[in-house]
Amino acid sequence: MSNIALQRLLAPVMRGIRLLFGRGILTGVNDGLKAQNVQLTALDGETFDEVERPQQYGHISVPLPGAEVVFACLGGSRDQATVLVVEDRRYRPTGLPAGDSGLYHYEGHRLRLTQDGRCIITCKTLEVVAEQEAVFNTPTARFTDDVVIEKNLMVKQNMTIAGDAESQGTFAAPEAVIGGVKHSAHRHQENGQGSLTGGPQ
Repeated sequence: MSNIALQRLLAPVMRGIRLLFGRGILTGVNDGLKAQNVQLTALDGETFDEVERPQQYGHISVPLPGAEVVFACLGGSRDQATVLVVEDRRYRPTGLPAGDSGLYHYEGHRLRLTQDGRCIITCKTLEVVAEQEAVFNTPTARFTDDVVIEKNLMVKQNMTIAGDAESQGTFAAPEAVIGGVKHSAHRHQENGQGSLTGGPQ
């Protein structure tokens, strides 16, 4: 078989291989479907509509227009395009140490898993919605600024206050020690002289 005949024979195969994969720019996203669909423009100018973008189970994201995509065309058919990867170098955090991983948002907030067992959350507002309870199983919880509790607070063991304390309501306790003296056993001379008074009533 001559080279020309071989080239003619393999031409459809080579064309299909070249059409299997491509790169492009995201131009739109439809996240209202069961499977997210996107619009994109390939680097050669070809446009694609209603291209499925499969996502890993348990993970969700809606990329912004202008993000870069790598897509595959099943069987080499441009009508069977599927997005494989979406990357947005405009917002991706850079300069991380080897081994780090995390999640990021284009506005700058992120979750980062780094060495020494640290999980760093950087954001403007952290909101936890738990229908039953939130449990923090840790030896120490540290808050470096003000804490506002909008409902009741129950402390089941001891409490130490290093600064001043102010109450705008009623303070109730079975016993109080003030200045080293138990309130229930406190007695003093009646009118500054004479016999001792009884304890508090």
